Amino acid sequence: MTTHHDSCAARRIASVAAAGLLLVVSVGPAATAQSKVPRFERGDCLVNGDWAREARRECGWLVVAESRDHASANTIRLAVEIFRAKEPNGAPPLVVLHGGPGNSGIQLYSAGVAMSALPQHRDVVIYDQRGAGFSEPKLCPGYESVADSAYNLREAAEKDTKLREARRACISELEAKGIDRLAYNTATSASDLIDLRRTLGYVSWDIRGGSYGARLAQEAMVRDGQAIRSVVLPSPMARSFSVQAELPLSTQQAFERLFAACGLQSSCREAFPNTAQDFYAAYDELTKSPVAVPILRPDGRSDIVSVDGDRLVAGIRERIRRSAGLGRVPLLLHELRSGDRLRAAREVVGDGAAPDALANRALRELVNCYDDYGPTSLETLKSANARARPPFRRAVTRDCEEWLPRFSEASARTPVRSDIPTLIMTGHFDDRTPTEHARRIASTLSRAYLVEFPDEGHDARPTGCHAAIVMQFLENPTRKPDTSCVATIRPISFATTWEPAKLP
Repeated sequence: MTTHHDSCAARRIASVAAAGLLLVVSVGPAATAQSKVPRFERGDCLVNGDWAREARRECGWLVVAESRDHASANTIRLAVEIFRAKEPNGAPPLVVLHGGPGNSGIQLYSAGVAMSALPQHRDVVIYDQRGAGFSEPKLCPGYESVADSAYNLREAAEKDTKLREARRACISELEAKGIDRLAYNTATSASDLIDLRRTLGYVSWDIRGGSYGARLAQEAMVRDGQAIRSVVLPSPMARSFSVQAELPLSTQQAFERLFAACGLQSSCREAFPNTAQDFYAAYDELTKSPVAVPILRPDGRSDIVSVDGDRLVAGIRERIRRSAGLGRVPLLLHELRSGDRLRAAREVVGDGAAPDALANRALRELVNCYDDYGPTSLETLKSANARARPPFRRAVTRDCEEWLPRFSEASARTPVRSDIPTLIMTGHFDDRTPTEHARRIASTLSRAYLVEFPDEGHDARPTGCHAAIVMQFLENPTRKPDTSCVATIRPISFATTWEPAKLP
């Protein structure tokens, strides 16, 4: 197995390389070196806080070619943050991949990494994938704002019209700016990831990628497996099948698990003996007669948001995604049916803002369309809709055919077959990437360990038992981690009243 470059000789090489980069930035012959890609350019760190005071950080930009499949002079810069090991002991570096696609890993993970034990003995690298977060380019902010405003529209036809118009305007904008729409997908991002490793001088590293980041990590396992010591995949999206197409059944299963969990807790069962019936009845009632909820937006504007059946489903899904607020769902459903409907509806709406998981929608559409769209995913979605109940069905659209002229080959959608030690973490209530998906991913990995957490939803932040298992695995990926602490995790505590003192 290859070892981390952190030997004395490798450190000398890395120091020389870093010094060379600094010279390249400032002196005459640098013009030629500066035109080379990939390259790393040092820069200011983009997020700061009290947590940064004790951190040993280096920040900058990975400069790469925008297009990988044809000659182009266009380059883009990816924001990079490196937490240097405080006490290096030869442990390989760890790169942390954000999800979405479209979130910002630097914003999501910087503080948590700085305050954790991760950078004690190893370098930890965080970066924002192309088009995401602080990285270039910014894809269609106009489409983003229209999509945000359309989120609260009651009429589906009006929403579809606004999104279609914004989509076409976005495509025209990208073409006018010379942005290659086919350069934003997982295959290209995997090339960026390989360039990042090589440019930073790492011979091998560990990878942690959650949700969509796990999809990218799997691509790296196929393309750069000899340079990966181990992989941690929380709530993983798959490489070989479309999570989006299977979403109707995944979401229905997560809701059913939540209702069943209430039934297993005596106080919840006694207060709400018919949680599942409450949900389906509330969905039907809201679909027929939505509740108008007055809200005050963060910017100070007042508005009216209509809570219909679909908005109810979206509100519960957001609670599942955050693994927070799950304990109020049975109460919320009961109140919608036979209690304070307005208060319950206001709980569903919050401040009316679209979920932050929907950030960078244009990038998300380009990546998901290229990776997943095709006859197989369309048929899978149709089949899932036929088996799912009405609240969970999803529209079958051909929007992807507007976003892109072509899509990935079927050969790119195959299972990952590897003997790289892989730790897969799932949440019992995950409505996007359930444990059943993780088992399918693990079935072709000869050294995979799968752990399901009974109190989590989708891609929960690692704390307690979860974090301990990850640290144990990274310390020695060749040994099956001790997961006995999972049995000590207490189940979700369900609230039976609005009173804050009695909330979980």
